[in-house]
Amino acid sequence: MSFMLTRLGTKPAPQVAIFSSRGPSPISPGVLKPDILAPGVDILAAYVPLKFMKVGHYDLVTDYALDSGTSMATPHVSGVGALLKAVHPEWSPAAIRSAMMTTAYAMDNTGTIIKSELTNDFGSPLEFGAGHINPNKAMDPGLIYDMSLQDYIEFLCGLEHTKKQMSAFIRRTQWSCSNKSIHDLNYPSFTAVLTTKTRYPLAMNFSRVVTNVGNDKAVYRAHLENIPTGLKISVKPRTLTFTRKYQTRSFVVSIDLDRGFSGVIYGFLKWIDQDGHTVSSPIVAMNFK
Repeated sequence: MSFMLTRLGTKPAPQVAIFSSRGPSPISPGVLKPDILAPGVDILAAYVPLKFMKVGHYDLVTDYALDSGTSMATPHVSGVGALLKAVHPEWSPAAIRSAMMTTAYAMDNTGTIIKSELTNDFGSPLEFGAGHINPNKAMDPGLIYDMSLQDYIEFLCGLEHTKKQMSAFIRRTQWSCSNKSIHDLNYPSFTAVLTTKTRYPLAMNFSRVVTNVGNDKAVYRAHLENIPTGLKISVKPRTLTFTRKYQTRSFVVSIDLDRGFSGVIYGFLKWIDQDGHTVSSPIVAMNFK
């Protein structure tokens, strides 16, 4: 019998597994999916009783087993979400998701963008979302992109659902909708979906609101990273100043494309303050003509 060993320092790591779920969302491609990347390969976890696990040439009965799949990554994210709720019981589900996404990392241990096992090349946010989950940093994200019920209602209205569908979704018979764009859903990512009808030059704006959950006084400055040629991004204002906790500030991200492209291009917006908080969001433009 031989025993399996855990190898430390393997490079490059992490990577997007071949079987990992990938975007875009077929229903609402303007909301970046997946949200985040988490461990899902050879995960040792509790298993159904009397499970047989093959080790070499031996079949062993065990209450624990190694398994792989997106369903093995999900418990990691759920567990982090539960821990964040314990630390911040006042946070909404949207706030918890935001904390996990904006503190994730998109660079592997070689200092480059996380790679995809499927293509053996650099991945994109359609594969790793905002990046690989970082539980410790998620406890203190600095800023969060929060949402209320009305935000979800506005988004569903923008998808042009029928009254019957809306009622089924929100479990009520009356609601109100404004003319807000579906791009203005207060999500911790920004996605522009182009079609064969897209005309260039293209300009698109995304409105967002962030809430200060860090120190009472904080000044965040916008940093744009990994912006590809042909994609122009501006942020207004470039500085967000907070004088108390739970204070909110609004900003607008503007995307300009002067020519067509195919596939996926992306960069990152990072709000960085004087206390070491980095609030990162992917900015993605996709064109699958």
